Amino acid sequence: MRVLVMTSPVPTHLTPMVPLAWALRAAGHEVLALCQPDVAATARGAGLNVTVVGGVYDDIGRRRRAAGAGAAEQRHRPRDESGKRPEPSADEGAPPWAMFAARWRERMDHVLAPALAAARGWRPDLILADPLEFAAPLVAGELGVPFVHHRWGVDAHGDERWSRAREVLAPLTGAGMPDPALILDPCPPGLQSPELSPGAGIRFVPYNGGGSRPSPRGCSEGAVCVSFGTRALALGGAELLRRTLRALSGPGAPGPVVVAAPAGTREGVGGAGDGVVFLEDVPLTLFLERCVLVVHHGGAGTALTSTAFGLPQLVLPQAPYLVEHGERLAATGAGALLREDEQGEHRIRAAATALLSGPGPARAARGLASAAAAQPAPSAWVAPLERLAAR
Repeated sequence: MRVLVMTSPVPTHLTPMVPLAWALRAAGHEVLALCQPDVAATARGAGLNVTVVGGVYDDIGRRRRAAGAGAAEQRHRPRDESGKRPEPSADEGAPPWAMFAARWRERMDHVLAPALAAARGWRPDLILADPLEFAAPLVAGELGVPFVHHRWGVDAHGDERWSRAREVLAPLTGAGMPDPALILDPCPPGLQSPELSPGAGIRFVPYNGGGSRPSPRGCSEGAVCVSFGTRALALGGAELLRRTLRALSGPGAPGPVVVAAPAGTREGVGGAGDGVVFLEDVPLTLFLERCVLVVHHGGAGTALTSTAFGLPQLVLPQAPYLVEHGERLAATGAGALLREDEQGEHRIRAAATALLSGPGPARAARGLASAAAAQPAPSAWVAPLERLAAR
């Protein structure tokens, strides 16, 4: 069987699918990753064969430019009679679907034709893709092969996003945009948004590249892990990281602090406080077993990895789309959420201390970990995917 793995142009959108790709390869099947240049190094680092289509997407650069345009728009809002600029309306807090639709269509203009040509040349029996790779169902429809949708984590808007994408993109090919033959969901029962249609459970196997296991001096037992992700830091998260480290270090701190971050972060942050250790380019899986709490930005990979290790989580999102995991973790009792206007040093320290002061959050986190471990392993899905492709 030939399986084509297609991914939107962000490396962390590929990594949740890597363990299933490994399982398929271990069973003797051919796997090829079809991606833009932004993801090629991550795919090769995972041991996957790669076909690159399209140009560099530069997700971080696009988000920076969009943030700058949004700030400029806010500055130019007309003032009311009191001299104040009006706050955004409730509708403006919803996903900007019109903007998303324009981005989806723009990307298809660049990647759909080469992706379709590459897929026709390789002739896959099955296509596996993440929730934002809308070229995948279009290619699957044209080739007449099944398409499997692999979620990342909590995704309250996933159904509406799919409906809107289909409306915009289905006319681009004669076959339209078929529904996925299967939806795989790595969220353990109880964590996924109740607003999302059910998917088939697949165990989340944490993967974020390789690295060297740190010594006990690098991460001592009982540490608080701080991890804000590559994109969050690049999009202005350095100040929040500095504030978080001040809140969690020094006298009365909840424990020693270890920072998981990309190389060069220590220099960019400056004075980090006593007892703070930086583990740069070290995957969370190599040291989370020594930690008691994870403080992070709300990304799906960090949230589900921390969940797999049974750890309480404090989520400090800097964008609306990163709030979902914090909301659901708080609802389960396994975590807490501080929104952007609540992320002062005192509130961060108080929230971290509260998560560690009683047995409730740790118990709830262990319950989520048990539910996650009970999901079918990626290897258990190989035979069903074989049957799906055979049909």
